[in-house]
Amino acid sequence: MIGITQIEQAWARVREIVAATPVKRSYFLEELTNCKVHLKLESLNLSGSFKIRGASNALLSAPRSSLEKGVIAASAGNHAQGVAQICKRLGVHATIFMPARTPMVKAQSTKNLGATINLAGESYDAAFTAAKEFQATTGGHFIHAFDDPMIIAGQGTVALELFDQVPDATTIIVPIGGGGLISGIACAYKTKFPNVKVIGVQTEAYPSVVKSLAAGKIVPSSNHRTIADGIAVKQPSELTFNMIQKYVDQVVLVTEDEIADALMGLMERDHLLAEGCGAVTAAALIKLSKADLLSPAMPKGTAPSVVCIVSGGNIDTNLLQRIATKGLLRSGRFMRLTCIIEDRPGKLVEFLNILSTQGGNLVEVEHNRMFGMSYYDEVRIDVDLETTDRQQQAAILGALHTAGFKAKTVS
Repeated sequence: MIGITQIEQAWARVREIVAATPVKRSYFLEELTNCKVHLKLESLNLSGSFKIRGASNALLSAPRSSLEKGVIAASAGNHAQGVAQICKRLGVHATIFMPARTPMVKAQSTKNLGATINLAGESYDAAFTAAKEFQATTGGHFIHAFDDPMIIAGQGTVALELFDQVPDATTIIVPIGGGGLISGIACAYKTKFPNVKVIGVQTEAYPSVVKSLAAGKIVPSSNHRTIADGIAVKQPSELTFNMIQKYVDQVVLVTEDEIADALMGLMERDHLLAEGCGAVTAAALIKLSKADLLSPAMPKGTAPSVVCIVSGGNIDTNLLQRIATKGLLRSGRFMRLTCIIEDRPGKLVEFLNILSTQGGNLVEVEHNRMFGMSYYDEVRIDVDLETTDRQQQAAILGALHTAGFKAKTVS
């Protein structure tokens, strides 16, 4: 176990490299939850995530002689960039093993910092195994992503900043992958402010900590796909699991759609770009009740003052585009209509005029004479529309049906 003293020593060690990240009020989340909500923007760190804190502390604490054979790490992406950034400053070489599905932006950014990148397997755990095998043959210095007291102490420096930035905080919501970040933050808060509630968040795709807490022992997750790749870790370590058991009040799960919706909300309403693992805290806050947010020790009637840790902003633009498209569909701001109409002059114009009258913004029209018709004088029309909400979509369908067009939506 580590304590507040080690976290304070870490902050003194790394503060020249890791500037304090800002806190932003989220009026978008406040409208949804009726709580005071602060976003701790670790996404604005030098490497785009909180991971540079732990990497700085671990590498600056290591004897220089141990780094001369090179530094080795396994990472889903953000730890890699933190390690590579500090290795570049120290003038030592880094070799990073990453899952094959690592977003290109994370792999390329790490490579641009001078590290050697090796893609190994489909998961963090496969990359970790490959990294340890490489270390055994080269003798390099291994920097674990979370199972290291120096890493945990470095991540805990987030809490020291929050003590001053949000002195009235009642609740801290933190993502959990391997558990290094929440271990450090929870340790600091429970030492200094034991009544503050610390809530962890995992995606349903990787629920190991939730299952482990229920079982009283570490239960690994299976490998699944998730847009929160930064917390796609099969299981915590014994060290982080013990700290979570000791310091964390509650751990909740969020779905892929909940993460995507929160990511879209942060981007559109709070003008903030977060990656999936950075948006899970907002997703959790939206689904939690006020009762969930306060510890039993809080006086009755206390209004929650919540901090959501936005742990990273390194999102692949292709993934962001797909999330945005699905988000528009789910929120009623985009729709596809299909309809079989008579293939005669003026019928298509009549159909499109109804869309225009109802305020739908036409994106694309496909006039198809080859597929889907039941008779020879018919044509299928497929239309993509931008809309404001589900109510407008219902009005468009109603107007088409009233005019005799048997249009239907395509999901």
